[in-house]
Amino acid sequence: MEEPLADSEWETLKGDLAVRLRDVRVALYGENGGPLLAEALGIPFRTLHGYESGCTIPAHSILRFIELTGVHPHWLLTGRGEQFLDGGPSSS
Repeated sequence: MEEPLADSEWETLKGDLAVRLRDVRVALYGENGGPLLAEALGIPFRTLHGYESGCTIPAHSILRFIELTGVHPHWLLTGRGEQFLDGGPSSS
């Protein structure tokens, strides 16, 4: 059985996830599209900003983000593989 992650490892994982969330937001909604994405997700912009700053993201918010954006779950969580399920935002 694997050892639990140390606090510093969790912070790194959350920070990496936050960067990838922002990358998807910029790719689909533009640099200033945070309010549009937050509205589409049904959350306050401040909450989305918190997610992009490394706050813990509830599972239901991650699932909704994946559903709404078409981001590949594996890429979102690991940074490896294709970014979008359909190959890219231009094909949606």
